[in-house]
Amino acid sequence: MWESVQDAYHSRIVEPGREPLFLLLIGLIAAFLLIRLSTRMIRRGTSWWPGNVTPGGLHIHHVVFGQALMVVAGVASFAYHGTHGLARNGLAIAFGAGCGLVLDEFALVLHLEDVYWSEQGRKSVDAVILAIALIALLLVGELPLGGISGRPSIGQLIAAAALLLLVVVSLLKGKLWTGLIGVMLPVLAVVGAIRLARPGSPWARWRYRSRPKRMARAERRDARVHRRVTAFKVGAYNLLAGAPDVAAATGAPVTGASVAPAGAAGPAAVPRTVPEPVPAPPLPRWRRRCAVGAEWYARIAAALNLLAGLIAPFRERVERANSGEFFTPVLVTAGFTAALFAALLAVMLRRRKRAAWIVATAVAALYTVPFGLALAVLPEDRAHPFNWVSFALTALLLGALLAGRRAFHARGARGNLVLGLTVLLVGGLLVTVLGAVLVHAGTTPQADWGDCFDYALVRLFTVSGVGDVTAQVPVNRWAGLTVNVLGAALFLLVLRVFFRSPRGRLHLEPQDEQRLRALLERHGARDSLGYFALRRDKSVCWSPSGKAAVLYRVVNGVALASGDPIGDPEAWPQAIACWRELARANAWVPAVTGAGEQAGTVYRRTGLKALEFGDEAIVEVTDFSLEGRSMRTLRQAHNRVRKAGYRAVIRRHRDIPEAELTALVHLADAWRHGRTERGFSMALGRLGDPADGDCVLAECRDENDRTCALLSFVPWGAHGLSLDLMRRDRESENGLVEFLVTELLLSGAAGTLPLTRVSLNFAMFRYIFEQGGKLGAGPVLRLCRAVLRFLSRWWQLESLYRANAKYQPSWEPRFLLYEKPSELPTIALANGLAEGFLVRPRLRGRSPRQDPAHSSGGTADAGGQGSGLAGQR
Repeated sequence: MWESVQDAYHSRIVEPGREPLFLLLIGLIAAFLLIRLSTRMIRRGTSWWPGNVTPGGLHIHHVVFGQALMVVAGVASFAYHGTHGLARNGLAIAFGAGCGLVLDEFALVLHLEDVYWSEQGRKSVDAVILAIALIALLLVGELPLGGISGRPSIGQLIAAAALLLLVVVSLLKGKLWTGLIGVMLPVLAVVGAIRLARPGSPWARWRYRSRPKRMARAERRDARVHRRVTAFKVGAYNLLAGAPDVAAATGAPVTGASVAPAGAAGPAAVPRTVPEPVPAPPLPRWRRRCAVGAEWYARIAAALNLLAGLIAPFRERVERANSGEFFTPVLVTAGFTAALFAALLAVMLRRRKRAAWIVATAVAALYTVPFGLALAVLPEDRAHPFNWVSFALTALLLGALLAGRRAFHARGARGNLVLGLTVLLVGGLLVTVLGAVLVHAGTTPQADWGDCFDYALVRLFTVSGVGDVTAQVPVNRWAGLTVNVLGAALFLLVLRVFFRSPRGRLHLEPQDEQRLRALLERHGARDSLGYFALRRDKSVCWSPSGKAAVLYRVVNGVALASGDPIGDPEAWPQAIACWRELARANAWVPAVTGAGEQAGTVYRRTGLKALEFGDEAIVEVTDFSLEGRSMRTLRQAHNRVRKAGYRAVIRRHRDIPEAELTALVHLADAWRHGRTERGFSMALGRLGDPADGDCVLAECRDENDRTCALLSFVPWGAHGLSLDLMRRDRESENGLVEFLVTELLLSGAAGTLPLTRVSLNFAMFRYIFEQGGKLGAGPVLRLCRAVLRFLSRWWQLESLYRANAKYQPSWEPRFLLYEKPSELPTIALANGLAEGFLVRPRLRGRSPRQDPAHSSGGTADAGGQGSGLAGQR
């Protein structure tokens, strides 16, 4: 298609001498869109946007720059007598840009008042669209008044006068657009003059006053047709140019385009009144189906693009269907980058992200317009039914996106646009240069550098290329594949940046922590992980009654909740509903890790799916004993450590002197040896905080009274503990952690501590480790066990299970809750990042943002050797 478009542009635009007019139109449209973007960014108060021009406190409207540009470009075009087309084209673009700036403030010139963001300011948008329509008609060969040329004849003058009369009648009937465009399209002028007048027009006041039936017909027609058109027009104008201010609509004074951003020089902006938030009405079912249809179109396009990139015969068919006089539907082309683009767009459309809707709508519109023009003015393209199918699919996609616009409500993080454009420009430059070098080195004889750069730039987008660029460069296959893979990675990164979700609030507020502690006092005995909700890098979502809350953290676009909701179980559904609504509003993937069976049932009732992925080891203190053959290994390890002169000191945090507690905190940090802190759902993330006085600290001291290991436990109700932190000195004896745990359990059994149960740790995939090694285990179970044992070399999955099993605990299942199976890889990645198993690469010298109270504490056994309970907690 693009070859035929190029030929048509040369034959219909360049050769007839219409290229300056075409470039003037391009300049007008580009200037209007850019200045509207600028004014909307200023109105929003975006800090990084340049803002208004206010030298000495005087605000200069952009109409001034437009007038200056029109004068300079207009005078220069008359004064220039050269034959060089580049200069004339540049002047045409400059004049069009000046027209766009002037027409964008047409309402200001008309009213002599700054009405940019008021209803009167919509006249500027009307003027721009009318100018674009008239220039476009000139480009396609339509001339005003029938196209009189040379000395007019009597017949031409009569026809022109009749057309002018019809135009005047249309305008008097209140049909502004029909009358003005009818100057160039006589059919519209005839229709406008014949049809009924608008009820409020001068014609209706003059002619329908004595004819009530005709007035009634005009009013019914206006209610049936014109009001719907007006509603569509208002929606389109809001999308294109921004909605008018509420204060302006009610008559309050507003400074429109002259509102300066924060920190900008000039007079202070007049504050706008903010209306009370009104719940959005439910979206009609047909609009929701339109949104789903657009999402599925992107999915199908991604699958077709992937097949075209992998299967050579199919790729050749796509190339043949996308060349010459043919064109394929939008998003359908042969390329891995296109496949990734369509796939990521489909994912973000499914999450109802506004940025994805903007990108998809812009792409569909940019394809629909040239497709429609090609079918309208190129007979050779109209001759192929396939082109009509492609145009119909593209137009349907655009219509579905526009109809389902309200469904895409989730907004992205601040700064996505600037960061994405920076990554695109810098990364595109690097990939293009690297691709040109690879292509130049992989061609024999070596190709021209210009062709190499063209080839690399084209291969960033598609396998097939555009025009004859790729045919001129005999490229090594691996060089071309490398360029395409680099381009795919770059655009995937750019789109990922553009579509980033908001991170959410990072830290727990003090008032939230106080409310959570009050709930834990009443309901903390329900869940062994309840106290970990006080981890301060989590966010909280309260139920409307305030009786329950869901604790979560946003990780990699996943709203990852941990453990059971806090508070009254009867209020859990309301808290979960608020959390899920918050996730939908921000396009976060909802997920829960480490939920108990009761909470898992409630989560499942709200629409989430449950997956058992591990068990929590809970020891009942009254049943614990070192007697018996099954406890021989633990008994021997305990006796060996005790005979070596070690002893256990168990105290509440509040009973430890402040200086001693500070020294223990420093020891815990030193024994971590710089390793990444692990733990999220079952770790408090701090040690030594005065607010955690009820926590229990178990120290292991040698015969010289030197601390060699320590464990920290958080409260679980009034008579329970949950293991939080484990640290030991690497140079000390093995088995110190087991010794401390055993001493704690024996103290509870003897009544020294008011203790009835202890939650030791969480063993992921315990069932697979336990059942996969038994006689009769199936091949799938044995394969899973082998894979997990291999991964245990880095993440201590099996050793954690073996260490817990020594105490003969009862196993309580823990569940992973998710919404869609396709989101499981994203949830697994987020869970790995939150728990510390995976670490994002960072520049040297940078460290994650952390609250000072979190500096001590963590969840990894820094020693790791021989501890048995090493790993996550």
